[in-house]
This record gives sequence, structure tokens and C-alpha cells, in this order.
Amino acid sequence: MLGIEKLLEKLLHRQNLPKEQREELDLDIKTKYVHGLLFYNTYFELLSKALGKETVCLIVGGWIRDRLLNRPIKDSIDVDFVVTSDPMEIVKRFRDILGKGDIFQFEKEKNVATIIFYEDKVRYRFDFSFLDISDIMSDQKLDFYDKEKVIIERIEQDLMTRDFTINAMGIVFDDALGMGASQTVLFDPSGGLEDLQKGIVRPVSFDNIKADPVRILRGYRIAQQLEFDVDRDFERWVKENAELISSAPSERVRDEILKIFENDNTAQFLEKLISVNLLEAVIPQIKEMASIGKTGEFHRYPLLKHSLKTVEYMEEFLKKKRL
Repeated sequence: MLGIEKLLEKLLHRQNLPKEQREELDLDIKTKYVHGLLFYNTYFELLSKALGKETVCLIVGGWIRDRLLNRPIKDSIDVDFVVTSDPMEIVKRFRDILGKGDIFQFEKEKNVATIIFYEDKVRYRFDFSFLDISDIMSDQKLDFYDKEKVIIERIEQDLMTRDFTINAMGIVFDDALGMGASQTVLFDPSGGLEDLQKGIVRPVSFDNIKADPVRILRGYRIAQQLEFDVDRDFERWVKENAELISSAPSERVRDEILKIFENDNTAQFLEKLISVNLLEAVIPQIKEMASIGKTGEFHRYPLLKHSLKTVEYMEEFLKKKRL
């Protein structure tokens, strides 16, 4: 896939150089090294055929995060890719190779092409977003090494537009391909690996959250899912800016709330959302519920606490039923 004058060859394989030679490379890049096989998926071999020789591809986001955490792979597999050629054309070729799948395009932070397909009961979703480097490649003023540096900067810029640091990491797709998997660069410009180790959900920037306020709910949902803590500065910021969520598309807010109910410890996280004024911003009636005390001799708690306890007891009941 690295057919663009083998531009990234030195970068992608510089880990094979002696340490002193790697340090001599004048590259201002915040990276670590991991083994690509950690991120491998069987469908990547077929995807490599759809990418073609002229496409640079990175794996980014939640798949990188979850594989670094060695989380169990269940019945839903989502992988995000960044590619340097038309995402929709890649998706179409991939569907033709697979012989199955539904494809569509939507606008997220930028245009994204998606394919969804199934293997038995396992649902796969591959999202492809575009990283434009055509201006770099056509710039006659830049030599091979200058182009390399500028492309690295653009990769980091792309990652720095994402929501949370633990979702803002990426690796080169080629280095996660089966028998060819090798040690690879982990692009990590915002310190996501350290936050993974600390168990913290921290935004890349508050401006990124403002640009898409649904990310506020997503941060709490990710923390719930991973059993992580929410960054304290982020919690303070949310408490002061909870009203931003009211400007977000209602269907996306609904989806995030429903996902919170799909995970464990829902009652606990609803309390967290209440403590930072977020649930009230989504459901204004929460404020009125909080003002109502015990309503009758059979109620042990004020109304809001009573409702949260109902959720808690229902969770316990469902857990026992699953056992």
C-alpha cells in the first residue's frame, strides 16, 4: 500500500535501525513502538487488496485502544481507518472482494465511508476517513525527507482533532498484516498511551468537545465501558458547560444514553451525569425530580434517588438472570 514513491519507507521501518541511528533522525514525532500483530484481524488481508498500491492507510481510534488493553473481542467489531485515497472507492472495492456488506457515506468530523457486514453472529463495521496529502506530494519545493516530515505532521494533526486521548492513537495498517506484522510506530501525539495506563478518559482538547458536544456523553460512556476514571479537569469543565449538550442532535444524544444502559454500573454513571448537571441538560425533568422528597410511607428515598435505586436493583436482577 505504500506506493507513493516509498515515501514513508524510512519512517515505517526505522525501528529496525540501531537505536543510535533512530535518534539521529530529525523527526519531531511523539511515538512509541508496539508490535503490529497485536492489532491484526483476519479481514485485513482482504482489505489490503482493496486499498491498492497507492494508498497509505492507518488504523486509528477505538480498535487501537482496545487491543492495547487486550479487551475481549465480542460480537461487534468496529475499526476506524484513515486513508490517502477516496474512502468510498475503497469501500466499494472491499465489498466486491468480500461479496457482501452494506455501504454508506456520512459526515462525521469529516466525510466517512462505511461498510457493515456479518460473519455468523459477529457484526463488523469498518469506517474510512480521508487524509489528503496530494498537496504535499505535488509540492516541488519539498524533497523526500521534507515531505516525510510534513506527512507525519499531518497525521498527528488528524489525530489531534479526535475526541479523547485514548482514541487518538494510530498505527500503519501494513504493519498489522498477518505474517508480515512487525514492530511498528504508535502515533500518539496527545499522550493516549499514558492515559490508558492510568485508566483516565481525558479530552484531546476542550475545543474538540465544543465542536461536537455529543462527545461529552461519549466520554462518560467510554469511562463506564472501560471502568476508567473521567479526568477531573474535564469533569469541572463539563459541570460549567453542560448546556452545550442541548445543541447536539437529539438522535445522537439518545444513542449515547442507550449505550450507557447497555453497560454495567448504569445507576452509578447516571449519578455521575447528574453530579455534573449533564443529565438535567438532556432531561430537564431531572431538576424537578430532585426537588421532590419521599412520596409516601413506602418510599425510603427522595424521588430521584428512588428512581436511581430502581435502575440499580434492575441491573442486579438482570445479572442474576444471566447467571
